[in-house]
Amino acid sequence: MKELPVREFRSILRHFERELGIQNQSGCCCGVTITQCHVLMELDRSDNITLNELSSRLSLDKSTVSRTVETLVNNGLIDRTIPKSNRRTTLITLSKNGKKTCKTINSGNDRYYRKVLSAIPAGDRTSFLGGFKSMARAMELQNTSRSRKI
Repeated sequence: MKELPVREFRSILRHFERELGIQNQSGCCCGVTITQCHVLMELDRSDNITLNELSSRLSLDKSTVSRTVETLVNNGLIDRTIPKSNRRTTLITLSKNGKKTCKTINSGNDRYYRKVLSAIPAGDRTSFLGGFKSMARAMELQNTSRSRKI
């Protein structure tokens, strides 16, 4: 079997990570950190979720998500509610200001990635996106199986 180009891939990945880091610094505007940005974007995708669900979706410790949520609540970007039906659960939703912030973040990032994706030949975009999605899934599976072994 032919050897996989692992070293070449890792080199390209490091370059990608550097470029992504630069984009994340400019793309997560509005005075929020990258972790706060990820929380906001996840809530923008599916609002009104529990802290546990948010932690799971972001693959972050519940304590990290809890601290991040606390900061975002204090900054007026998200709201927490405790349903009367289950006092042990906390639901997290975007506030009005949080929705505005998400709109601003999405607008800037959409503009940036539209330009990036337009640089990929039109005939290659679908296969590129499919491959990129497959890579993310494979990494998620690998990370999940690794955490079970530990």
